[in-house]
Amino acid sequence: MSKETYSASDLERFKSVQQLAYKAVVHVRGILKEGMSEKEAASLIDEYLKVHGVDGFFHYGFAWFGDRTSFTGFQRPLLLPGEWIEQFSPPHFGLEFLPTNRKLQKGMSVILDVAPVLDSYSADIGYAFAFGENSEVDRALVDLEVFRSEILKMVLEEKTIAEIYKKTDSMITEMGYKNCHAVYPMGVLAHKVGKIPFTWLPPTKIMGFQLQTFAYLFKQLADETLNGVINKSPFWSKKTDSKPDFGLWAVEPHIGKGVIGVKWEEILVVTDSTAYWLDDDLPHVNFWKSQKSTQYKLKQK
Repeated sequence: MSKETYSASDLERFKSVQQLAYKAVVHVRGILKEGMSEKEAASLIDEYLKVHGVDGFFHYGFAWFGDRTSFTGFQRPLLLPGEWIEQFSPPHFGLEFLPTNRKLQKGMSVILDVAPVLDSYSADIGYAFAFGENSEVDRALVDLEVFRSEILKMVLEEKTIAEIYKKTDSMITEMGYKNCHAVYPMGVLAHKVGKIPFTWLPPTKIMGFQLQTFAYLFKQLADETLNGVINKSPFWSKKTDSKPDFGLWAVEPHIGKGVIGVKWEEILVVTDSTAYWLDDDLPHVNFWKSQKSTQYKLKQK
């Protein structure tokens, strides 16, 4: 895959797009109503972003309610030929991921996910919460925190992507959850994001993605092939034995149990000398801080 380096001003642009994406999903959370469909929620995300200047999408808004947040009954799309045989499943394109007419009910887990592009700068985020009260969702959201520090630690230790993936997977199992991101296309824990080409082209929606997204990812894969690099990929999968290359990675650990699923997704910056999260002022990070503050105050009493 191609190494991508960005200036400080570039990173600020990516940061602002990521912030805007989170503002969109937080806004939509605030106006969700019982009986609203996933399709309606996803459309509200896209509408908010367009009103606020977004001129394209790495992918349009996704919304999952209830057991769909844990991908119950989903099968991973875009299987490789050998995997069709292993899983006794013909190739398919993941239609079940697209927003449906599933209606929102009190207590349901909710995931909102969107990847806007503004002046070619992209971001990809995921936001999970309970619609109303659900202690199981709250517990899972707290449990998600450990993955943020552990994934960064492993990148800094220069672990391979396969090692990071497998360690994350074992942590999920030990905590009593299932790995939901294994069901994403390519079974990814993370994928490259960056400056999207051909943003001047009219938007073409294909399975929730724009044509420009495929052009960006194809370039990554083409660079890998042309440069003769073996087993490097713009996707973090359990079979990728290279280390995360320079650039921006949308990391998205997604865990589930029964009818609930939760995730977060944000940009990790990898340079030739270090790695760090692009922004710490994000809803899930602030949620974890508030939980610790509440626990501290209770202990003080």
